Amino acid sequence: DAMRTMIHDGVSEQELDRHARLSTPSIRDDGRVKVLRGETAIEEVLRVTRED
Repeated sequence: DAMRTMIHDGVSEQELDRHARLSTPSIRDDGRVKVLRGETAIEEVLRVTRED
């Protein structure tokens, strides 16, 4: 896995953070997929990802 290789290669914490952010969907994006699959309701996704 890429993160394991990066850690083994000694990349900086900032690079690990950048890779994690770019390779992982946001909670809201993941929620959209789950809504399309019928696994949750759009209201639930909006409730838990609401930006204050």
